[in-house]
Amino acid sequence: MNLGIPIERLNNALDKGLMIITGAALLVSTLLTFFGVILRYIFGISYEWNEELCRYCMITIVYLWAGAMIRKKQHISFTLFSDRLSPRNQDVHRFITDLLTLALGLPLVFWGFELVAGARAAELRTLSLLFPLWPAYSIVPIGTILLVVQAILDLFRLGIILFCKTPQTVR
Repeated sequence: MNLGIPIERLNNALDKGLMIITGAALLVSTLLTFFGVILRYIFGISYEWNEELCRYCMITIVYLWAGAMIRKKQHISFTLFSDRLSPRNQDVHRFITDLLTLALGLPLVFWGFELVAGARAAELRTLSLLFPLWPAYSIVPIGTILLVVQAILDLFRLGIILFCKTPQTVR
């Protein structure tokens, strides 16, 4: 049984869900910023919670979409070096990059859980909205888990390409 197809379906479903969440966060952030500017400079009204909510929307967008960006190879990267490599060496380069992503992502996951637990134990709240901070902080480990999972899946895909004897059409 080819495990690539169910994993790809799961990835596509996850991407659709994350696209809806991050798209909604982007829309909310854009509208809040637009109306905040109008209210501040035309009517002289300013709300403290506006900037805070925009900040949490942006954090949501960045952390939740980072894993999908790895999968789609859309992260900002310097390709001056890697573009000059042969296709096989490009795969080796990407494999090493995924290993580094995994090595840096796993400690970030554990730190994120400590951050959430600390905020929950201390009952920290946002300054203007007075909401608990731990749900906002939970975006860090959740987003990093998604990033690490995508790096692991990419490592499996590249491992098949690089280390299997028979040619694969996994690209």
